[in-house]
Parts: sequence; C-alpha cells; structure tokens
Amino acid sequence: MDGTRKIEGCINCGEVREIAAHGLCFKCYRREDRAKGRQLIGVDRHNPGIRREHKKMFRGFSSVMTGLSDLGVSKTDVLAIRGVIDPYLDPIAKYLAAPSGQVDAAVNGEQELRNSSQCTDEQDLNGE
Repeated sequence: MDGTRKIEGCINCGEVREIAAHGLCFKCYRREDRAKGRQLIGVDRHNPGIRREHKKMFRGFSSVMTGLSDLGVSKTDVLAIRGVIDPYLDPIAKYLAAPSGQVDAAVNGEQELRNSSQCTDEQDLNGE
C-alpha cells in the first residue's frame, strides 16, 4: 500500500471524495461520529445537575453527620439536629435520601423480612 485512501462517491452525500470508513467521506463520517457522541453524552456541561454550591452543602452535611456519629449522639438527638439543619439543605433536598419517616419504614420492613427468613431457616434446620 502506498498510503492513499480510496476515492469514491460517498454513500451519504454522493460527492466524490476520499473515503474514511463505511463508505462515508471524512465530512460525513465525522458528522455521524459527532452526532453519536452527542447522543451518548446527553450532559450539558455548562449547566450541571449538581453545582459547586451543592457540592459544598453535601460536604457540610456529610461533615455534620460524621461528627454526630463520631460523638455517639443518640438517634433522637440526630433527628432533632437534622430538623434544625433541614431548611439549609433545601437546595439539595431532592438529592438526599427519603425523609426519616420513610427510611424507618423501609428499614423496619427489611428487618421483618430478615426475621421471617431467619425463622424459616431455623425451622428448616430443625426439620419443621
């Protein structure tokens, strides 16, 4: 091979040019490649979902919760403190977990499932 590309009619635009790949000239091939890239990305880099000020709030909230955990604060006190700081977290509320009442229900439901499966496993072990 001498390093030259095929010159044919592009299957997309019909112009006679060097063929890049799949029967497309470079212009059409790159146009399709950019279109595929835009479809895959789907992200507006100039308007991200979580902005810089949101990240600061997440870090602050995480620090508070970690500090409360390190101090061994009781659940009722953590919930009281969470109630005080919730208004400050309004801009990021949609990114945080469900409200505490819903989380408790899910956790209790999971515990009930575990307990019932443990009973079944124990019954199986005892031959019941």
